[in-house]
Amino acid sequence: MGPLSAPPCTQRITWKGLLLTASLLNFWNLPTTAQVTIEALPPKVSEGKDVLLLVHNLPQNLAGYIWYKGQLMDLYHYITSYVVDGQINIYGPAYTGRETVYSNASLLIQNVTREDAGSYTLHIIKRGDRTRGVTGYFTFNLYPPPGIGRLPLLNPI
Repeated sequence: MGPLSAPPCTQRITWKGLLLTASLLNFWNLPTTAQVTIEALPPKVSEGKDVLLLVHNLPQNLAGYIWYKGQLMDLYHYITSYVVDGQINIYGPAYTGRETVYSNASLLIQNVTREDAGSYTLHIIKRGDRTRGVTGYFTFNLYPPPGIGRLPLLNPI
């Protein structure tokens, strides 16, 4: 075996040095994508008002996205989808005409009814990815809940 091309390290490695190295590696290798989140605006929705399901942290390589009513991703629950390249909206059987999808994947529901309360599923389809997509769930409730905030009727004696 021939001579080493570099002299061997003769310094002792301390825990402090290892921790600093690990911290720097952790800092330099930040995750490339943040988790997609959905926020209801306003957070408390009254019947007859509008609610915006605002989407945060969308990935950069979007091909499109699909909104579903509930947690089942089937044709029956399909509200609307958006194709990024053509800027095209496609409406499904669960579309009521009160929903508007925006290019940032947010969904506006106008004139909310009791039937609108519940969970919604956003399925994000990424371009050039081997994965089929990212799915997120969100639930909103009407405020106040039915029966709360109303005075009971009194029966006259």
